[in-house]
Amino acid sequence: MLLPKPRTLAETGLSRELLFRLILRHLQEEGSLSLPILSERLCLRGSIVEPLLQELKTLQLVEVRASGRMDEPIRYALTNKGQYEAQEVSARDGYIGPAPIPLADYNKLVLAQSLGERSIRRERLLAALDNMVISQDLINTLGPALNSRRPLLIYGHAGTGKSFLCHRFNKIFDEHIYVPHAIAVQNTIIPVFDPLYHWRVDEHDEKDRDGRYIPCKRPLVMVGGELKLDMLEVHFDRQSRQYSPPLQLKANNGVFLIDDLGRQGFSADELFNRWIVPMEERRDFLSLPNGLHFDIPFEQILVFSTNLDPETIADEAFLRRLGYKIHLQAMPVELYKQVWNMNLEKYQLVATEPLFRFMVEELHENSAKPLIACYPRDILGIARDIMHFNGQAGQPLSEEILRKAWNMYCVH
Repeated sequence: MLLPKPRTLAETGLSRELLFRLILRHLQEEGSLSLPILSERLCLRGSIVEPLLQELKTLQLVEVRASGRMDEPIRYALTNKGQYEAQEVSARDGYIGPAPIPLADYNKLVLAQSLGERSIRRERLLAALDNMVISQDLINTLGPALNSRRPLLIYGHAGTGKSFLCHRFNKIFDEHIYVPHAIAVQNTIIPVFDPLYHWRVDEHDEKDRDGRYIPCKRPLVMVGGELKLDMLEVHFDRQSRQYSPPLQLKANNGVFLIDDLGRQGFSADELFNRWIVPMEERRDFLSLPNGLHFDIPFEQILVFSTNLDPETIADEAFLRRLGYKIHLQAMPVELYKQVWNMNLEKYQLVATEPLFRFMVEELHENSAKPLIACYPRDILGIARDIMHFNGQAGQPLSEEILRKAWNMYCVH
């Protein structure tokens, strides 16, 4: 994707007023800055920034401070009037950073980077899930579900690997995308880039690219019981005096996972009602505290995950709107054995074939516990801890230690 550096103020798509405010904030923060440094911080060419500085000088908001050395560039600083104006600006908006991109440019960017009609082939899905033990039936369901780009629900017993599976979804789409530092809704700046969800990647032609955009991996935004409805709206933090975007905006062009559905502090119906329109129209409608309304693309793979019975947390009308419902169940013995062997290798444990049969036929069957992936992972980890504590590292795992680990792990 070509994102060339803007050459003129008009090409930035931003107003003079917004850039004036941003320049004042940078000068207020640093005391004084040279043109090259200020341009670098704004991610704009000096040929755009310099005329703005000259206008601010004319308005008696900025003054030139000579360094006194011929080999150093002149520096710009705020006048007393400029200090007052910068304080007024920062009281309303605490954002300081690169110049934003206009909302219209952001919407075009997200649509251009949409997963769209890019189909996932079986080989690509298998490569993304290469370290998971997974049935062919599940592969045959997941592939079409992800290709549909429709919201999907993954449900099943705790410990079946729902969250672990969902963490792999954004690895299926390995190409990078661009995320702006911030967007401008008219003259309101909303930061977008969040290092918690947007992982930078290296790019060879970075010098020729508009620095207001950051090359990143496709995001995975995951929330669980801590989700609140106001996290799905634009929020203004009075302490930092900055706006924060809703989670679905951060998840655009990636995966948005709502884990532990039904465990939030509000009903699932409230969440579903909030997203009926975005799921249908692939657009989300937002508003600022000042009453300004705007819309953004809703371009992400939306995944719900729950340990509960879906029919107890959602009505039939909403469940119909979810393209696929995928039930993760107990494993057949042959797949469970693969998980067992993987974890033996992970924990560097030695175990005989009869010990695996003891795990399945004695421990699982007598306690009516399903064959799910969490048991080998957690119980063999506990067994390893016991053996290390007792100075038995390197010795074969025994029934006695395995039973101890089982009893420590399971609630009786």
